Amino acid sequence: RTNGTIISSGEKRRYLLYVPESFDPTVPTPLVINIHGFAQWPANQMKVSQWNELADQYGFIVVYPSGTGFPLRWRVSADPDDPSGPEKEIAFYSDLIDKLVEDYHIDTARIYANGLSNGGGMTLLLACRLSDRITAVGSVAGAYLLPLEACTPERPVPAIFFHGQKDEIVPFDGGPSHQFELPFPNIPEF
Repeated sequence: RTNGTIISSGEKRRYLLYVPESFDPTVPTPLVINIHGFAQWPANQMKVSQWNELADQYGFIVVYPSGTGFPLRWRVSADPDDPSGPEKEIAFYSDLIDKLVEDYHIDTARIYANGLSNGGGMTLLLACRLSDRITAVGSVAGAYLLPLEACTPERPVPAIFFHGQKDEIVPFDGGPSHQFELPFPNIPEF
């Protein structure tokens, strides 16, 4: 389920937006971007993360963007079939922020991103490539496929990352998992 669409890099992209009833268009309002994991979707991420309740309590807007493909995913690293995938994702997030800033009185100094698994990998990519727009980031069980040497933000971005040692999908010690052959990094060394 989504309730918004934009065209970005020639692709129709979707998102689910939550605006609390307390929203006042005369007051600059923070934005939280909450990013789903691989094979998940915006409404599921909304339900799992429970950001809407916090938005009601503290007065911020939450957007749940939707990945691409089937199953839904974020293109966080170059793929031979779609080498410009990461660039398209960065453009999508930049376009989405522009749209929300245009439609709502977003406080551009308080735009935050957080994600789960593949969404955590997307969050890291945002911190590295949109540091001029993203204030701080957080990630849970992030699937970090962007090499750290490729992360060259314009400014340091505050971040908090959580990762369990018993994660069987994105192993704490790195390497492939029982579900993916991807070269996940060793979290303590990352």
